[in-house]
This record gives sequence, structure tokens and C-alpha cells, in this order.
Amino acid sequence: MKKLIGVLAIAGMGLALTGCGNQNTQNNSSTAKNNSEVSSGQSTTTTNNSSNRSEMHHERSLWNNQKNEQLASFMQKWGPTMHQSYEQYDGQNELKVSTGITYPDGLSKELVEGQSGLIGWAPSGKGDYEYNVVAIYNHDGTEPPLPNRITYFFAFHNGKPVVLVDQSNNGDPDCHPTTNTDLESNFERIATESTK
Repeated sequence: MKKLIGVLAIAGMGLALTGCGNQNTQNNSSTAKNNSEVSSGQSTTTTNNSSNRSEMHHERSLWNNQKNEQLASFMQKWGPTMHQSYEQYDGQNELKVSTGITYPDGLSKELVEGQSGLIGWAPSGKGDYEYNVVAIYNHDGTEPPLPNRITYFFAFHNGKPVVLVDQSNNGDPDCHPTTNTDLESNFERIATESTK
């Protein structure tokens, strides 16, 4: 009888040890699985960082200081051909037009063909708007009826360059795509030209 109890006790200890061994095996495989998730998470992070850098590079490529200077140079030559002089928003000091609106803050009230909330200042050309404005030029008229102005918004719409114009002098400011093909084609040329 004592032998039987001894054998059963040894067998029970063996089962207990086997159970512990299985738990360790499960813990090891669980740890290995967690390590592989961390590892794959790290590679995902690396991929995301690379794609973020690529997006930032793409973002910079839509508009930059060199293109801004080319547009300023073009506008200085183009304005006189229209018997007009244009003042540029310099990116720091608000641009006040004769109707009393100041830009870029006034863009929040600006309608695009009657629709609100579509346009905003985005100096890189990429932003949260339908029309991401990179440059603003204004000419205040001196001939009656006063006040009158011609305000051009150079923008990107779905990544493509577009020039909007606002000549409203009362009511809500409302812009629409320009019909001036010279202005439009030169902005497109400057915007799509690659810079170093």
C-alpha cells in the first residue's frame, strides 16, 4: 500500500511539473508573439516616418520662397500692362483693401462662387481648404464708383494651381476663377516649374 501511495505521489508530482512546463511553453510563445508585434510595430513606425518625410518633401514642392519671388517679379511687370499696381501680402503685415477687408484673416469670410468655408491661407500650398492660398495681390481702384478693388488669390485646388479674383465692393466678399489667361498661365508655369 505504501508503495502504491509513493508511486501515485511521484506521478502527481510529474503531472504538476508537466503542467508547469506547459505554462512556461505557453508563456514563451506568448512572449515571442508580443516581441514580433513590437518588432512589426517598429517597422510600421519606420515606414510611417519615411512616408511622412516623403509627404513633407511633396508639401514643400508645391510652393516655396523662390516661386514666391518669381510670382512677385511677374506681377511687377504684369500690373503696368493692365494700368494697375498691385500690393502683395508679405506673409506678416495684414493687407487692407479699400473695401475695409484685411487679408489673410478676411479669407475666413471670403466666398468662392457663393460658397463659404472653401478658402484659406496655406503658404505651402497644402492645407485643410479646397483652395489653399499661397499669395494675395490687391489693386485698389481710384475711379468711381468707390471703393473698388481687384484682389487676386493665387491658390492650389486639389494640388493644381488656380487664380481666383474678387472685385466685390459691397456685401460678402466673393471670388471666382479669373478669366485672365495670361495671369493664369504664368502662375501655372511658376507653380509647376521645378526648383532646386
